[in-house]
Amino acid sequence: AAQAQLVANEDPGNVVSVLLATQSMQIVPNGNAALVLKNSPLPILVARMTHDAAVYSVAFSADGKYVVSGSDDGTARVWEAATGQEIARRTSETGVTSVAFSADGQYILSGGIFGAQVWEIATGREAARITQESGLTSFAFSPDRRYVVSAGYDGTARVWDAATGQEIARMMHDNQVFSASFRPDGKYVVSGAYDGTIRVWEAVTGQEITGMMHDGGVFSVVFSPDGEYVVSGSEDRTARVWEAATGQEIARMTHDGSVSSAAFSPDGKYVVSRSADKTARVWEAATGREASRMIHNAEVISSAFSPDGKYVVSGSYDGTARVWDASTGRESARMSHDSVVYSAVFSPDGKYVISGGDITVRVWQPDTGTELSHMTYDSRVSSVSFSPDGRYVISSGCDELMGDSHTGHSCIKGSARLWEATTGQEIARMAQDNQVTSAAFGPDGKYVVTGSNDGTARVWEAATGQEIARMMHNEIVHMVAFSPDGKYVVSAGDNTARVWEAATGQEIARMTYEAEVTSAAFSPDGMYIVSAGCDELVGSDTDYSCTKGSARLWEAATGQEIARMMHDSRIAFVGFSPDGKYAMSRGDDGTARVWDAATGQEIAQISHDGEIASIAFSSDGQYVVSGGADKTARVWEVFTGKEIVRMMHDEAVLSTAFTPDGKYLVSGSWDSTARVWEVATGKEMARITHGAWGAAVSSVAFSPDGKYVVSGGCDIYDGFSGECPKGTARVWEWHPQDLIANACAHLPRNLTRAEWGQYIGDAMPYQAVCPNVEIEPDLITIPTPTP
Repeated sequence: AAQAQLVANEDPGNVVSVLLATQSMQIVPNGNAALVLKNSPLPILVARMTHDAAVYSVAFSADGKYVVSGSDDGTARVWEAATGQEIARRTSETGVTSVAFSADGQYILSGGIFGAQVWEIATGREAARITQESGLTSFAFSPDRRYVVSAGYDGTARVWDAATGQEIARMMHDNQVFSASFRPDGKYVVSGAYDGTIRVWEAVTGQEITGMMHDGGVFSVVFSPDGEYVVSGSEDRTARVWEAATGQEIARMTHDGSVSSAAFSPDGKYVVSRSADKTARVWEAATGREASRMIHNAEVISSAFSPDGKYVVSGSYDGTARVWDASTGRESARMSHDSVVYSAVFSPDGKYVISGGDITVRVWQPDTGTELSHMTYDSRVSSVSFSPDGRYVISSGCDELMGDSHTGHSCIKGSARLWEATTGQEIARMAQDNQVTSAAFGPDGKYVVTGSNDGTARVWEAATGQEIARMMHNEIVHMVAFSPDGKYVVSAGDNTARVWEAATGQEIARMTYEAEVTSAAFSPDGMYIVSAGCDELVGSDTDYSCTKGSARLWEAATGQEIARMMHDSRIAFVGFSPDGKYAMSRGDDGTARVWDAATGQEIAQISHDGEIASIAFSSDGQYVVSGGADKTARVWEVFTGKEIVRMMHDEAVLSTAFTPDGKYLVSGSWDSTARVWEVATGKEMARITHGAWGAAVSSVAFSPDGKYVVSGGCDIYDGFSGECPKGTARVWEWHPQDLIANACAHLPRNLTRAEWGQYIGDAMPYQAVCPNVEIEPDLITIPTPTP
């Protein structure tokens, strides 16, 4: 496992690191090996083709068997995709910046600023040459290969006969034309210029049909697959969708930098755009709504959809080509070059990616890691949980921060969001006027209740995000929950816990403390409520502390107090055991306590070597897991308070939860990790990292079937202000057998005998890490028998 991590740190895509981690998991499942398997994108290099200078452009043939590349070395070359063998070459006097196959795969269009050539692959014969006096910025074949369209620095877009090089039509702009392309049926051309104009023309006559206008230079224009729309990218930081026939603007998508390119998905429903702001983004074409965002470490200069529209590949000045899930923006594979990646595209069948950068062209087999989905907020994620059927995740957090590192940040807009668990696709968003502190599903999963710093608790329809009811407190609402039958909601805020009718927001009962109420929950039968709060404050209005707190049991229908359980401090959290017989409270006095719910009698007391931040019952009610500032998660026997097992993090443990069967638990920590542990032994089984050190994982939960974990927290931590400008909720596999099966499904080979000797030696005999993949034969020479 240690060697797997070392190899992975040097080269994240190295197959050897994944093989070593898989072998380690098969011997003894452990968090270090699991982390390697989860973080490895597993791209597999299929072939590498080398030029003598930087590669600017790459493309697959329509059947996916061949690749063409253009380079600053003055050559365009055709290669066999599966082997990297060179098939044909055409030499130019200057660098080749653009290349394309004809639809029938028999011809290549290649060239650069001083001209383009159409040439036959089989013979290398030049069929036509295209030149413009001031130079070319782009060119492309028509779908039937009969014509070529070019864009030039002289302010013209021109259509040429591909067989002879004769000019057919000329279309004029008032400044440099950067982009021109055919409609899918070849009848029309769209062109975009630095004067901010976009124009649609009849291809064979050059007659202008319609025009559209940006507020800055237009770098990219292309038709939708059905030819009815045009998408454009501009230096005015927008990508826009237009109706081709009328020029009417349909949607506008805004980046933080100039947009160098925009293109439609194969079905025309989405647009991918890339920008100088280091991002590629996917948008809904009809509305301009951002669907996902993909971030590189430098400007993105190439982006394209996969043939099925599910993925995007991007190339960047950061030297990587990356594959992303188009719906979530989650990175699923990363391919590294030694310098800038100028071009990256999928093969027609979507099985391969071709990238061009440094002096090489590389063909990759992209695959996925084990993280299933990734949901992003603009700040810390406060809470996460699964729907009752495990299909969805509800998360709460902050969407908009105000302030800076020196003055401090505050949240001015928050939301609860409903996501599809396995894809990370956002289903609905419930927005409030401040950070959403708590969110929970109703028992049937149809409704969601949220609490916010804006002083409200709200009930929403999960599928649509439509608000159903709003309940008002006088101050921050810390916690909300549905009753077991879904008819009522309990909320904890200001100095009260309140019961409300979920459908109408009508207040049913109110339970009052002397000071702040921080937590409340229904009993499993819905008849009672347990609440947590402060009974005695010491200090001034601006500087005070709670010296006495209580957990109280109430009759839900009337708000009548049944029992009271005391702490020597504020109580931050309370909850019932699964059978309702016991209540659990966690105080700021460093203790957690278990009480007989009917009488308020203390059954057991639990303490760490510092504040306890999290506590939860096992499903059978026999054990409690707690997490504390002393960097430990601990399991305790409920009736005796005896510590059963202890697990160590590198920083304070903020959140804990058991699997439904109680055999495993998950913990989240300030050390930026969430970890799964075996309860019986305290052995770490899996680990996931959210961000850099100090980026806390504040909320964790298992899916109802225990197969997945959802973790919510911070990805980027601002050490100056102590705030989180970016947070995520993530769904991930954790079970060792799932991780091993996933790795073996994607690995192309086993360890070689040499690699086995280098990393494992004679500790184990040479064998298959993955039984489904062949191993090297034993090269033992058998003597020829003597006659």
